[in-house]
Amino acid sequence: MSDEIEGILISDEELLVPLDTYLSNGVHVGLKYRTVDMREFIYKVRTDKLCVFDVKKINDRIKTAAEFLSRYDPKDILLVSNRVYGRQPIKKFAEYTGARAVINRFVSGTLTNPNIESYVEPKLIVITDPTSDQQAIKEASLVGIPILAICDTNTRIRNIDLVIPSNNKGKNSLALIYWILTKEILKKRGIEFNSPLEEFISKMEPQPYLLELQQQQRRRGQSRRRIIRRR
Repeated sequence: MSDEIEGILISDEELLVPLDTYLSNGVHVGLKYRTVDMREFIYKVRTDKLCVFDVKKINDRIKTAAEFLSRYDPKDILLVSNRVYGRQPIKKFAEYTGARAVINRFVSGTLTNPNIESYVEPKLIVITDPTSDQQAIKEASLVGIPILAICDTNTRIRNIDLVIPSNNKGKNSLALIYWILTKEILKKRGIEFNSPLEEFISKMEPQPYLLELQQQQRRRGQSRRRIIRRR
């Protein structure tokens, strides 16, 4: 079976999950802003200015990431997510694979200060959103820990060793990325994985500051439209 999406023919046989699964969970929908670093992963810009990721490139990078993660002892992998929607996915990934996860706020010094309680010495760190997890990236780069990160269209990839291009804001998108990684890693170990995607989806509501930000953006949009009408 194959589907033609945005003018690109993609066969389900080429993908780790069916194309519809990627699309229905929004992994391909980026932001309006894009960096030079992420342009190679972007297929097009929609009429509403949102960037659209190339699904095949997302799939290929997830496959590469799973192979990369499989080289490490699970206890040497640390997952980080200051983004609320990423905490449930990394928690479940850690439970199933044996990795470690920071499911609360990343404490400054976690990777660099042996004198604090949260100090750990991983050999690989997985970042959910480089924008909100900047402190973890800074510390990992200081001590030479390889960094794998889920990167949206606005990401600058300096200090990031392996990029998974994807929507890293949506709860479904983040859940799907970590669910596929879990499935692929366990498959390489010969372990059957039948847990549903829903188990990885965050039940958290948007944080108050995000709701306020959305309201501000709507108000600015309404103001711009009123100004245009007056002209």
